[in-house]
Amino acid sequence: MARRSAFSWPALAVYAVLAVVSLALAASVNGYYVFVIGNVALLALAGIGLNVLLGLTGQMSFGHAAFYAIGAYTVAILTGQAGWNFWLAWPVAAAVAGVFGLLLALPALRVQGPYLAMITIAFGFIVEHTLVEGGDLTGGQNGLMGIAQPALGALGGDRGVAMLAIVTVFAALAGYALLARGSWGAAMRAVKDSETASESIGINPLVVKAVAFMVSAAVVGLAGGLYAPQAGMITPHNFNFMQSILFVLAVTIGGAGSLAGPLLGAVVVGLLPELLSSLEEYRLLFFGAFLLVVLWAAPEGAAGLLARWRRRALTPRLAPRQGGLAANGRARRALRADTLTMTFGGVRAVQGVSFHVAPAAITALIGPNGAGKSTVINMLSGYYQPTSGNVALGAAPLAGLPAHRVAREGIARTYQTSQLFDTLSVEDNVALGLLRGRLGGLLAARRYLSSDARERARALLAFCGYEGDLDTPAADLAHVDRRLVEIARALATDADVLLMDEPAAGLSREDKTRLAALLRRIADAGAGVLLVEHDMALVMGVSDHV
Repeated sequence: MARRSAFSWPALAVYAVLAVVSLALAASVNGYYVFVIGNVALLALAGIGLNVLLGLTGQMSFGHAAFYAIGAYTVAILTGQAGWNFWLAWPVAAAVAGVFGLLLALPALRVQGPYLAMITIAFGFIVEHTLVEGGDLTGGQNGLMGIAQPALGALGGDRGVAMLAIVTVFAALAGYALLARGSWGAAMRAVKDSETASESIGINPLVVKAVAFMVSAAVVGLAGGLYAPQAGMITPHNFNFMQSILFVLAVTIGGAGSLAGPLLGAVVVGLLPELLSSLEEYRLLFFGAFLLVVLWAAPEGAAGLLARWRRRALTPRLAPRQGGLAANGRARRALRADTLTMTFGGVRAVQGVSFHVAPAAITALIGPNGAGKSTVINMLSGYYQPTSGNVALGAAPLAGLPAHRVAREGIARTYQTSQLFDTLSVEDNVALGLLRGRLGGLLAARRYLSSDARERARALLAFCGYEGDLDTPAADLAHVDRRLVEIARALATDADVLLMDEPAAGLSREDKTRLAALLRRIADAGAGVLLVEHDMALVMGVSDHV
């Protein structure tokens, strides 16, 4: 059965009609309305860029007006002072903004939440102040004037820029669709949902978030590069904190992470001030109240609300009843821990632990609460770096490697509290694990969406005993199903060793019986299993070594 896609042919037809109608509208209206249409298009384009960061990776930025300014000033300076052609200066502006986005990401991504937001706010103020103090290069407070508009044949002036902006919006929308439905988009959502779990399947969260920052900044810079010729003159005041807030409003009101969200949000944020021009001084108050209403009525935005209604109307696509682990013929390697010691601020949590996990066998690690069992698993999987001691998988040393590198080497794990990618479907969770962090090109989707990958994901789910809807978001799963999907995702990495931290926690006796049978099937298929569990009946019933 074919996998459902949010980018079906009917949806593509709707967007094509919207593009044609928008172009026809820009070609038919006159005067100030052309500027308004162009402004809404640029707001949508900037919203698409911010949507990569906010919608896919969940990273909040209140400083994206800075990238808008970088794109605008780069075009203005290159075309006005350096004599460049607009068609050369425009992509350079996007590239310059992307580089600044990457540079900002390096320090910014070491923090999260409000601290990240504060860094982006500070960056916006720094860029604005730099433009004010830029002298002849930036024009200071007065800015730059007389910015030439691109040559578009018969479509000159504001109308040509507006129509170019509309075409660029729908081109960027197509790029966003490819990114969001491909392996990189899935990885970005995974990082947003759980950085810890994303590392366990080989994804490097820092790289994913840095790429998202760079792409987001480049697209916003592209919008800024069109704003300069559209406005004809630019000043630092055009790119203040309020502009960043408008970008965030456009994405949030429309629906962060959705394809149509930036379009819907741009129409609301771009047109309402024109309809309420007599209330200009109350604009911030109005938008603040409107945002509160949207967040209360539809936290996922307008597009997200529509998507939720659409999901309810779909027929469930159930997992198959039978499945198995694909045999690849390779020999599995043993995991060996040698005198592992872990100290936290002078407190020795683990001291001198040595053992090995053989292929095709279940090894149990037991002990009372606080004995350091989970700490050992965290050291084996790369989340903790041992104070001393060694870890090796076969002949490959693992001690000192980050968690995503350990996962790529062949160590998979599950957690005491299941860590799924809640915004991804059940099938997508497992399919992403098949990639082991090797995401391919930025717009790549073939390996992630291929029928072979989908069949393997469904077979793994069936092997683990999951019988529910494949398209259900993981956030909606019951506890036992979350556990089964997490195990299936770990098995998708084709690891040599599976580390399981209290997998029976919260399960009923019947579910524990099925879990024991599943653990036995995993070991019989060739993988080594390290089991940390407090249910001694389960441990003694399935373990080959304790």
